[in-house]
Amino acid sequence: MFKRLAVAATVLVAVLSTASAASAAPRAAAVNDFSLTVTPAAVTAVAGYPARLTVRTATTSGAPQPVALRVTGLPAGVFGTVTPATVTSGASATVTVQTSVSARAGTFTLVIEGVGATLRHQASGRLSVRTPSAVRAAFYYPWFPEAWNQRGLNPYTNYLPSRGTYTVDETVVRDQVADMRYGGITVGIASWFGQGTTTDRHWPALVRGARDTGFAWAPYYEPEGRGRPTPDQIAADLHYLRVTYGGDRSSLAVLPGRGMVVFVYNAHDLTMADGCETVSRWIRARTLLQQLWGESIYLNLKVFTGYRGCAGSVTVDGWHQYAPARAESDFSGVPGGAYTVSPGFWKAGVTYGRSPFLARNLDRWRSGVTRMAASGAFWQLVTTYNEWGEGTSVESSVGCRGGAPAGTLCDWSDAGRSDFITALHAAPLPGSSG
Repeated sequence: MFKRLAVAATVLVAVLSTASAASAAPRAAAVNDFSLTVTPAAVTAVAGYPARLTVRTATTSGAPQPVALRVTGLPAGVFGTVTPATVTSGASATVTVQTSVSARAGTFTLVIEGVGATLRHQASGRLSVRTPSAVRAAFYYPWFPEAWNQRGLNPYTNYLPSRGTYTVDETVVRDQVADMRYGGITVGIASWFGQGTTTDRHWPALVRGARDTGFAWAPYYEPEGRGRPTPDQIAADLHYLRVTYGGDRSSLAVLPGRGMVVFVYNAHDLTMADGCETVSRWIRARTLLQQLWGESIYLNLKVFTGYRGCAGSVTVDGWHQYAPARAESDFSGVPGGAYTVSPGFWKAGVTYGRSPFLARNLDRWRSGVTRMAASGAFWQLVTTYNEWGEGTSVESSVGCRGGAPAGTLCDWSDAGRSDFITALHAAPLPGSSG
């Protein structure tokens, strides 16, 4: 009996010792974890304009931790950024979704991913993209610094650009793109004189400067203004533009289901016979482009006398006027038509007021912009953003170089922002917001 009691006592002591040791051992540390929530659950954007969401983080266990955020699942023509890109769990960030005119209409799932120290989580939202009823675009000239010095003048302009005699590089272009976007301009129609030319050499800077912003570039095909390129040459040029400056993150303007946007400066078409021949050549070039490379274009030609009477004119996607010595040009009544506004025209080295000439007037500009926005034209065009030589720029200026009479509008750089751009901002296109 005593032996049994001794054994029982020994077992009891062992159990008590084990229980005491267990209670004294430290508990396992809680895993640091977090959660993500996206609000609102769905947003809408008109192609060419942004949408914004908020991603909220929370610490669900353990201690707060840094969480790196990014957007995935973006369709072509849609770009997303998160600001700030890294937060401490418990904080929020803004998701800005930029859409370009190249974005197709539809509803897409956006995935916001958060990466912590050891874990990652995802949350989603929906983006609906709507086709724009109108596009605001500006003619742009990527020929600087070369074009500052010409015809015995340096700089070749009657004005003093706020950016000085700049070079078209990625940093400058990114600032210019932000400027244009503030004015509701979503497409830049950039002068292009051909493969290997000055403008072509500057095109890579245009693409890089607009990357991930939603801003898009369309070529202004200038060889047509200097001669009559063959359909084969036109097709080869357009293929070159597509393969050289296109791609998944490209800022090249490609209208969904219609093709790469191409504006043509067919300035020598002074008669109907000349113009109809141009229409015929470009239709043939468009066919060749499709046959040889399976590529399509959205063709926009400059109007000429009798343009609507040409055989094949109904297959031209759009028509525009380039006549910046005229305050407004209204071609909104034709399919794919355009309404164009000009701030002024005063060519470098020419006496102020000598024809062709258009004096700058901000009140007239504001009225013209208002009429343009209400016109219903699909293309609403500004001539120009930065053609300093002809004095048609809406890019900011701080003064005239001289030779201007008292009262001339030379400085339109109010608070660092062009008054002409500010007027565009104040007259948004109907339906431009989601």
